[in-house]
Amino acid sequence: MLRSITKHLLFIFLSTSLFAKDGIEYFKYENATSSSLRIFGGAISAHVIQIDPKKIEIKAVKANDNGIGRETVLSLANRHGAIAAINGSFFGSDEIPSGILKINDWYTLSSKPRGCIGWSRNNTSFQFDRLSAFLECEYPGGSFLVDGLNRKRKTGETILFTPPFHRSTLTDLDGEELIIKKTAIKEIRKNKGSSFIPQKGHVLSIHNKHSHFGHFQQKGKIRFNMEICPQLNPSNPWHSCDFIVGGTPLLIYDGEKISDYSTENVNTSFLQTKRARTAIGLLPNGHILFVTVDEKTLWGGMTISELADLMQSLGCKYALNLDGGRSCNMVFEGNIINEPMGEKDGAFGPTSIRPVSDAIIAISKKNSS
Repeated sequence: MLRSITKHLLFIFLSTSLFAKDGIEYFKYENATSSSLRIFGGAISAHVIQIDPKKIEIKAVKANDNGIGRETVLSLANRHGAIAAINGSFFGSDEIPSGILKINDWYTLSSKPRGCIGWSRNNTSFQFDRLSAFLECEYPGGSFLVDGLNRKRKTGETILFTPPFHRSTLTDLDGEELIIKKTAIKEIRKNKGSSFIPQKGHVLSIHNKHSHFGHFQQKGKIRFNMEICPQLNPSNPWHSCDFIVGGTPLLIYDGEKISDYSTENVNTSFLQTKRARTAIGLLPNGHILFVTVDEKTLWGGMTISELADLMQSLGCKYALNLDGGRSCNMVFEGNIINEPMGEKDGAFGPTSIRPVSDAIIAISKKNSS
């Protein structure tokens, strides 16, 4: 499995194969001698799991199976019977994913171009790109762009809520909500706040300062079209993906390290600060790499550029940075194997393991449902 990687990194890392069986292998790479690791700017501790998708199924899973809320990677792995797992996308203080997330159905979208990985349930191929996605609302006589999917509605916005979000929209009184089944408006609730989201329908929430407030009538027709916009390869079939997980930034594309991250509009401090990192990569043979880099103790973490160097050294043809820092977490065979920083504050208070929005897991195909 990782024999070619080990050979490639022989003079860079002290590597140890800690587990190997058919379809999956775990390696730990570490070296405390900065002179031998100038490429990474100092000592590192990296955990690498290589997975053969022909033998192991890879899935994205959502915390609590709900659009809102968080759960530890260990809990998600145990709940789904996973051999291995890493944390997935970034999330905000509202505990909602802050980029694109699709797990069979769409959880969230992003109008900003951000790095994504997508794949289908049969795991035959994985694709990477910078994606942005838009929702258009069409009705007799006109159309407009919806401002977002399954997130808090702000002043002057329209937000579409679907069943993956929650039981209800959790909105305030300052607007109206269209209860929609198929293409028919079944009910309009004005200035009543949070609405129940039908399991076989959705809710369009319109703030009272939006130009389309009060525009619709019950029994009217309305439909929504989604446009996915890949920047690097428009021909890739993203609509057919069962899973899409957003991160930022894209690290490697078609074997080339990306050094200009301006397209994704990522904060400079985020790029240049050494911190714990999580990444996912694709090897030329079709195998997937889960990678975490430790920050605790003598390990200083990595900048984004150093992480891209690491993924390239590991042989990745494509690679994407996922949420990191205190969210950085890797589970293998029921154990946390990296050195997580833990939750410093927030809704959960100080904890040794930070709950996250979602995770990417690896399951034996014999146990997969």
